[in-house]
Amino acid sequence: MGNPGHTPLSLYIRRAFLKVVLCCCVVLCVVKSVWAIEDPGAMAAQDVGIFTQLGTQVDFNRQFTDVHGVTKPLKNFALPDKPILIAPVYYKCPRLCGLLLNGVYDLLNELPLKLGHDYSVLVVGFDPTETPADARAVMDKFNARLEGDARAGSAAIHYVVGTPENVSALMSELGFKFVKDGVDFAHSAAVMILTSGGLISQYFTGIMFPAWDVRLSLVEASKGGIGTAIDHFLLYCFRFDAVKGRYTWAVRGLLRIGGALTLIGLGLVYYFFVRNRRGSAAS
Repeated sequence: MGNPGHTPLSLYIRRAFLKVVLCCCVVLCVVKSVWAIEDPGAMAAQDVGIFTQLGTQVDFNRQFTDVHGVTKPLKNFALPDKPILIAPVYYKCPRLCGLLLNGVYDLLNELPLKLGHDYSVLVVGFDPTETPADARAVMDKFNARLEGDARAGSAAIHYVVGTPENVSALMSELGFKFVKDGVDFAHSAAVMILTSGGLISQYFTGIMFPAWDVRLSLVEASKGGIGTAIDHFLLYCFRFDAVKGRYTWAVRGLLRIGGALTLIGLGLVYYFFVRNRRGSAAS
């Protein structure tokens, strides 16, 4: 028999086992809740994410209100015949929207195209309860980060808010799906490139945007309105890979260029051959 003044060893083992089981249950509950947020399948089930709709016509006649309280159609925020970059955010977002705007402003400082001359930027609040003052506070914070030519073109960056009907319709056309999550929103991060007429030309998802690829997408969306001859030549050689999110070599374009160079080379060979023959005959 054991000593009555001491707890049996088996009781210690049972208590330790129960503690381990309890800890495992707590960890599983936490992991399950985190997975429900991070799992793409769970996000899709909630109808949250970026659903690309290239070529969709966005209604630029919808009215939105800028930071000065002026309400006007979306088309009035775009430069004539120039593409526009749209970034959906909500201005009181505690996390992701700030990271998105960090990436956008890094991009604006790096792009060789001129903001306000070659393209414009529209930051759209998708929370219809927010006000022009909310938009103004965020705009002032981030515009202070602009440098050089981007700072000079800051007037082409527009922060807007809208009515529930107009916000919902615009986000639906952009393929930007979000849901209310307590006082916040569950949503993804992306920017869209639109033509001056409101057609969705390209998507860039995430919070970091490669300046080279965005430059080509803006040139492509301009339909010849901006960019150098080299830019347009590059578009002949490259095509946007939606899986990689970058422009990659276009095999068809390379074959055409290779074929053209081959014909030019053969033509030069024939030219010099005939000229040499004529020179030999004359001598």
